[in-house]
Amino acid sequence: MLLTIGKDRQLELFNKNKIVNQPLHEICQKQFCQSRIDSLMNRLADSKMFNGVLLVAEQGKVVYKKAFGCVRKDTAQQFDTTYCMQLASVSKPITAIGVLILVEQGKIALEDDIKKWFPKLPYKNITVKNLLQHTSGLPDYINDAYVFHKHIKNKQKIMDNQDLIDLLEKKKIPLMFTTGKKFGYSNTGYALLATIVEKVSGMTFQSYMKKYVFEPADMKHSFIYDKSRTDIELIRKDYREGIVGAKNVYSTVDDLLKLDQALYQEKLLKNSTLQSAYAHGKTNKAEQFEYGFGWRIKSSDMGDRLIYHRGLWEDANPIFVRFVDCNRTIISLNHPTRYSHWYVVGEVEKILNESNSICNSL
Repeated sequence: MLLTIGKDRQLELFNKNKIVNQPLHEICQKQFCQSRIDSLMNRLADSKMFNGVLLVAEQGKVVYKKAFGCVRKDTAQQFDTTYCMQLASVSKPITAIGVLILVEQGKIALEDDIKKWFPKLPYKNITVKNLLQHTSGLPDYINDAYVFHKHIKNKQKIMDNQDLIDLLEKKKIPLMFTTGKKFGYSNTGYALLATIVEKVSGMTFQSYMKKYVFEPADMKHSFIYDKSRTDIELIRKDYREGIVGAKNVYSTVDDLLKLDQALYQEKLLKNSTLQSAYAHGKTNKAEQFEYGFGWRIKSSDMGDRLIYHRGLWEDANPIFVRFVDCNRTIISLNHPTRYSHWYVVGEVEKILNESNSICNSL
């Protein structure tokens, strides 16, 4: 239960720490939030339920940022708030941003058939939009690994995107369902999107994303997997590690907040494009599902619209949550534990709403 105190006591407490020329309501909100969220997170960390970094922001301003526990690949290393983590499937909205930049430039159309770039693939009528919204029916090279496993002879060799495409072409691995029939999450689709970006731009995916996404958003500590790097977090060796697009963006909580704010400021995409990206997808029969162009969509327990993504790969279990109607952000870069993302999101939302109520009354 959240602590409620009288207005006179609020003024007494927060005036003690008043910063010259800073509005009282801002001091009130930040200190209230820090205290309450810290209590929540310390309780989870002490119970071994949270191991990572949490950032909370209102209107682009950080109200809480703290790291807990040790990095799993090197337990002598404490997490700190600058830690750069594999984003797993939180990479998908970032890949989608890269694709939509090319759409805005008129170099890609959402209804383009992917045979335009992959003429040897044994599939018909799959569009860029199908890939973005997971309605392609393509087998998932991660979650449907059994479909691919028997075709891969050398599991010591790290696959890249072209290896995956060659496998689809040569083995003619069938679709899991008819394209457009339903939503079916597919990491394969996002690997193809990354390769389309390369084919259209004439650049490596790594170079393209740096030039058109990371640099405009001032994300100085973000990058895409490259096997030549020595600073990449690898917990285990997996032959699918080198495939980019669905995963393999590396970033920090601060850089993700910069990306979040760059979207509000239209530094990367027009607002009209973003609204289409945040819209619910539809099947061929107009059945709606909670996924747009790279973003999952839901409502919070308190009715706020959430545009978000979670991920799980290489012991990274991040979540990037955007309350897009009020510019509120929750970012967690953590290892998987018994920790519930949605419990924390819900509790933090309550704390932020409570702090707004208290501070607006001052």
